[in-house]
Amino acid sequence: MLNKIKNAVFCLFVAMSLVGCGQVGFQTVPTKIGDFTGNTVEGDVSSYSKEKGAATLIVVSASWCGACNSELPALKKLAADYKDAGLKVLVVNEDDDIETAARYKRSRSIEWTMLHWNYEMMNKLGNPGVIPVHYLVDAQDSVQRVDVGVFNDSKMRHELDRLLARPKS
Repeated sequence: MLNKIKNAVFCLFVAMSLVGCGQVGFQTVPTKIGDFTGNTVEGDVSSYSKEKGAATLIVVSASWCGACNSELPALKKLAADYKDAGLKVLVVNEDDDIETAARYKRSRSIEWTMLHWNYEMMNKLGNPGVIPVHYLVDAQDSVQRVDVGVFNDSKMRHELDRLLARPKS
């Protein structure tokens, strides 16, 4: 009987862990990104259509997310490497309030436009329910890659090389 209880607890733990890691969470994974608007953390208003490039990396993150913070150096390197080829990065911040998001952006020296989340944009992004999430979107707004959790740098670079017709670095 004790083994059955241990197995049940283990299965419950695994199931709960998978939900928290983003294995289950999206209401729908979008194939195209529709335009959305939001407040920037500096107090302006912007939209996906204003911020997009030849390829756009939409990053959903928050200040309290350890994985979001740990991947920032790699994201900054990726953005710098592909900036001249047309990559734009747009951050959707899920902090509770815009002031916290603004402090996060300043403290981490994040140069990209950061929008504070709202229901419209989360619906357009498929309501992921987990962070970090990365959407690589082409110039026609088609989603080419979605990474849940820390992004895969080598696979993202491979997709960017294909989208931006840039030889591998």
